[in-house]
Amino acid sequence: MIHLDSTGTAYEIGRQHGRDCASAVRAAYRAWGPEEAFDQREISDGFQKVAASLDRAFPALLDEMQGIADGAGLMVEEIVALNCLDEYRSRGTQPRQCSSIAFQASDRGVLLGKTADWTISDVEAFALSQRYRPAPDEGNAFYHYGCAGTLWCEGGLNECGLGMVLNGLAGRGAGGASVPTMALTRGVLQHCRDVQDALGWLRQHDVMNWGFNLTLADSSGELAFVEVVPGSQCSRRADGDYLIHTNHCLLDSASGRHDADIDLVPGYPNLIENSRLRFDNLLDKVPRAPRSLRSMQSLLQDRSPSGAISQNGEQGMHTVYAMIVAPERREIWGAEGFPPDVPFVSHTVQRGNER
Repeated sequence: MIHLDSTGTAYEIGRQHGRDCASAVRAAYRAWGPEEAFDQREISDGFQKVAASLDRAFPALLDEMQGIADGAGLMVEEIVALNCLDEYRSRGTQPRQCSSIAFQASDRGVLLGKTADWTISDVEAFALSQRYRPAPDEGNAFYHYGCAGTLWCEGGLNECGLGMVLNGLAGRGAGGASVPTMALTRGVLQHCRDVQDALGWLRQHDVMNWGFNLTLADSSGELAFVEVVPGSQCSRRADGDYLIHTNHCLLDSASGRHDADIDLVPGYPNLIENSRLRFDNLLDKVPRAPRSLRSMQSLLQDRSPSGAISQNGEQGMHTVYAMIVAPERREIWGAEGFPPDVPFVSHTVQRGNER
């Protein structure tokens, strides 16, 4: 896994990112960039649509992607395509997987856990963690996990004590004022102080073509999840002492726009079954699991015959890393590889993200 420590304006952070792991950015583009099915008109039109959306709502993200392109020696059109390929089409085409777990209370306070499930198993060349320290007027410092060359955020923790983990939700039907998903998922960490602030901030925006679930917790112990799909958002607080989520909507207002799409991803049949098997596995294990860091690690490393949380090829999915976030302790742990095979490594995030 690549580790970046980035400081400055959006453009400066992007340029450091591209310069410090140029070969990884290129590897990520080869893995995730436009395939032959895209024609040049589709790529050009997609770039114009995404660039106009970001220029209106999040211009600093365009600056950061320009910096990545300049640092890595690529064109900004290539970096935007790498970040926003699904937004170029009428609906998401990449499978959305991952599993998340939250304990309302534990030996480390409120605790979030999450696996990152990708369609590629050999990702050591471009899986990434980043300590992100923006200029004083450009938001919060944070630590997160993602992918080289991108602004993707699988999960992380900011200096205010807000933690977030992500699950993808398929979808389609972008609204006229919608923005790329990556603008909102990472934006929660960069622009929000706590769970309540994050939920309000998200409601100001709509997403293009595919959605996500965020499980959120903060240093006061607040815990919730929010499902965001094109045209709809809905949130839920913890009913008991835990939350779980996989990749099908649990809240009625979002499910009608999502579940019909999840099995339309070309080349990846049975994704809805995969999601529900993992959810059922968690529903069986989490209520009776000890509320501890060690227990969370064990759940994320689960290799059950049905609904494995650490996936090793099931329906084409590979768990490439996992993370645990303890907002009250300002601490995040990453299993930087296949979780059953690697230790969880600790990182802290204090005011100013100085450590």
